[in-house]
Amino acid sequence: MEETHAFKVSVTAQDESHALAEARNHQFVLNIKKGNGEAGFSAAETLVAALGACILTNIQALGQKMRLQIDDVRIEFDAVRRDEPPAITEINYRLILTSPEMEEKLQELHELSLKWGTVTNTLINGITPHGQLILQKPVGTTETKK
Repeated sequence: MEETHAFKVSVTAQDESHALAEARNHQFVLNIKKGNGEAGFSAAETLVAALGACILTNIQALGQKMRLQIDDVRIEFDAVRRDEPPAITEINYRLILTSPEMEEKLQELHELSLKWGTVTNTLINGITPHGQLILQKPVGTTETKK
């Protein structure tokens, strides 16, 4: 039987430029003003950062499981975004590991970190989000605009 884990994330507009993302009593600010990166990470940057967090999570966990010494690790991304229709069309990365371990073991770690990643598998396999619109009337409003 397939094991699943449900989680909840909410993202709320704070003003015309900022949104607050919240999950498990943690928060971070996102930029929601198109064409202005001053307010924080854009949605596209957040997606790429999530990919980095996914890979690094697996590098740490699998590295421990494989009993590998990892002294330092970081990922540098270059991504390309198309305007019409909007999409990220390319993501390239450099996984930079500082380790005295054998290259073959570190290559295996890299491959496994991609194979066992939630975000990596979601991006590779694709997913169609499903949603619904819920309309609420402003407080104190009784009539519908025509």
